[in-house]
Amino acid sequence: MGLSSNILWHQTNEKSFYEILKSKKLRYSYSLERVVPSFKLAPIAYPMISVSDYPFSEIGNNQWTYGNYCIGFKQSWGVKSGFSPVWYFSPGSRGLRQLNVLLEEALTAESKGRFGAIMYLFANMKFVQAPLKNKEHEYERYRFYDEREWRTVPYITETDDAEYMPFLTEESYIEYKKQHDGNSLMDIGIDFGYDDIKYIIVENQRDVIKTCSIVGDKIHIFPQKEVVEDFLGVQHYDEVLPSQEQMDFEAAQRYAENLVKKAHEIFEKKKGSRQ
Repeated sequence: MGLSSNILWHQTNEKSFYEILKSKKLRYSYSLERVVPSFKLAPIAYPMISVSDYPFSEIGNNQWTYGNYCIGFKQSWGVKSGFSPVWYFSPGSRGLRQLNVLLEEALTAESKGRFGAIMYLFANMKFVQAPLKNKEHEYERYRFYDEREWRTVPYITETDDAEYMPFLTEESYIEYKKQHDGNSLMDIGIDFGYDDIKYIIVENQRDVIKTCSIVGDKIHIFPQKEVVEDFLGVQHYDEVLPSQEQMDFEAAQRYAENLVKKAHEIFEKKKGSRQ
């Protein structure tokens, strides 16, 4: 089975889900990232829209970190709308260092154009693994790489025309949310049509009926329980590994190897007792 798909999933909560469907627009929102070495990895909030590229068979393995509602857009629409995979990197990677060199040169030369262009590149980057905290979950080491994120970031000319800042400091980000009822959404975004959607996953059967009344009956709509338990059957293996080791791939490997080793030892003992 392929590791990618032709579907780009946008995961969200119930309120945002119905707002998105009714408006037929994905709105940009500011998201805090710690990716700029020159700023000592201080949080910078960039405007963006994020979706995930993973097969339908992997939906149940996703822990519904961002909400229980998913809109599965056709990848062709995403490419046409400017989405592309984010650039995952590890701290200290050579590519990150080189990009940071360019940023420092732009700051030294006081080149606003070059500075803006490089900051735009940083807006498309993501750590492989880092802490994550939202309203529903908190992780010490969340593996962002597993999300297979695709992202679109507005050009600075777009934010300027709409009278938005191209990025915010953490303090400005907090103030922005205070002024916008606790959310970081912007009024600009990417439009779509219902024919750009392939699948929809909602929380329950009641949502299936409500969603169908909005988008019509040509889109496949599934309740979450049916997808996770009946359709895929992937959550029968929850918590097989300790939670800390689930977040640490190397530790998980060691854990699995130890299980195999113990199983082999037990087999050998039983084999010896029969002889």
